[in-house]
Amino acid sequence: MQPNKIVVGILGLPINRQHQFYLTRRDKPGKPAWHNKWQVAGGGLEFGETPEQTLVREMKEELQVDIKIIYPLPILNSQVWFGSESDHEQNTQVILATYIIDIGTQTPKAEEDEETNAGGWFNFEEAMALDGLPLTPVIIKKAQEICNQYSLWGMLQ
Repeated sequence: MQPNKIVVGILGLPINRQHQFYLTRRDKPGKPAWHNKWQVAGGGLEFGETPEQTLVREMKEELQVDIKIIYPLPILNSQVWFGSESDHEQNTQVILATYIIDIGTQTPKAEEDEETNAGGWFNFEEAMALDGLPLTPVIIKKAQEICNQYSLWGMLQ
């Protein structure tokens, strides 16, 4: 049996002036727990990178956009995936740091990323109703609270 693994994921949650969130749909046919589930775009922290460097790289790779972090503190969450549920085929704890970001007028191109099959803008109610990965609604709810509390919607390009 392989030892347990810990992965740090850095996610970027674009928001827009219409009070919407941009989410992607995971394309992972071999993983039923993940396949066609809505998620916040992002990826793994690589050795030597800062979280902000990972965020910039991942948003360029997954959405083909340049970003501006509009709230400096990430939303932190943790999820445990057991054995075959995991992307690593072993018990894996994923630590997620989600940054709320602005992409201005750029158009995200989630469909061009090999790990996703769709992307879209959703208001809070729509996002909460999606069939998402377990932490997606938790992240969206916290992001909505932060955006409202700190008037982030009005800070967008």
